[in-house]
Amino acid sequence: MIDISILETVAEISVALAGFAGIVATFQFREGDAPSAGKIVSLTIIVNMGLSAGMFAFLPLLLFSMTSNEAFVWFVSSYSLAMYMCYMMFFVQKNMHGKVRRHRVRVLFSTYQVISGLLIVLLLLNGANIGVERGLGPYLLTLLYGLYMVGTNFIRLLLSPLWKRYRETAK
Repeated sequence: MIDISILETVAEISVALAGFAGIVATFQFREGDAPSAGKIVSLTIIVNMGLSAGMFAFLPLLLFSMTSNEAFVWFVSSYSLAMYMCYMMFFVQKNMHGKVRRHRVRVLFSTYQVISGLLIVLLLLNGANIGVERGLGPYLLTLLYGLYMVGTNFIRLLLSPLWKRYRETAK
């Protein structure tokens, strides 16, 4: 059996970040500036991945409450999270393609996409019990990566207006 407190903590953190992001975004977009595609994608990643990480953190717990078959629980959980990660990769690629001009940011987005792809493969291997021992490890790693994405996009969304004002006053 798994340690439930780890998954509960992931769920709590992800939902809290999604909530704070909604508050920050409400105040930012009220100022009259047209939001950029990057800010909209960042906000979508925060809210979507934040709430989804909470849901996916509880999915194994829900499944364990219905069955004691660990193989089934990790198969369903891993494949469900892999499908969601595929959706998010497609969403980011579709909405950011051609909108990122700086080389450094393009490399960063590409790196995130490659890491996401590798995690999808790891989840599929975990669900199929191929090469990795079926269990919490790959699943939790993917959830923590999602929290990292939520956190970095939250920081970006929170600090970008401050840096913008700083650059305007420094000129």
